[in-house]
Amino acid sequence: MPAFVLYGSDNDSYAFIAYPLLKKSQRIHQKLVPEMSGASRPGILRCGACGGLTSKWNEPLSNIVLKKRGLDLSTTYDGLLIASQRFKSIYDANQLSGLVFRQLPDDRDFFAIGASKVVEFDAERRKTRFITPCAQCGQFDSVVGATPVFLKAGNEVEDSEFVRTDLEFGSGDEKHPLLLCGQVVAESLAKRKLTGLELLPIKEGGENAAI
Repeated sequence: MPAFVLYGSDNDSYAFIAYPLLKKSQRIHQKLVPEMSGASRPGILRCGACGGLTSKWNEPLSNIVLKKRGLDLSTTYDGLLIASQRFKSIYDANQLSGLVFRQLPDDRDFFAIGASKVVEFDAERRKTRFITPCAQCGQFDSVVGATPVFLKAGNEVEDSEFVRTDLEFGSGDEKHPLLLCGQVVAESLAKRKLTGLELLPIKEGGENAAI
């Protein structure tokens, strides 16, 4: 079955650290290399050895207020995928499945989203690299090699559903799974021209190309 990877544009916001004080040169490069030196928000659970997030997807979402507000699908610099009310309305109207919506308590026009169903990423075939494991929490500092996407045999994405990969990619706080969807989902979202949304089809053999 045809499947797609979804990406959201950056919303110039952080979920788990305070917005850092930026020099002019840092502001210029923020889109390419986000500054991650802000203080961790109070109460966020982290590994005592490496500082990695130990309960990232279960943390409360208080104090998150988006800086860029005109995007229907966007991502914080630390890997939280955010959907607008318009995105949720389209999801509901088209009877799509697989997403969990968590409304931001301090910015109620937006929702943190993630898929409930997990598919297995084929790290061996993709030659994904796992860099610097932590002896205490077992997490890696970086996981590199998310695209092109390879799923293990038997892991399919149904036409009207969203799923996520079992592996999380990126470095530090930014690590996150890939969000994938089926053909009907991609068509439903693409025709509504949602802002910030990028859909990349997963082709036979794992090659990705722009939709």
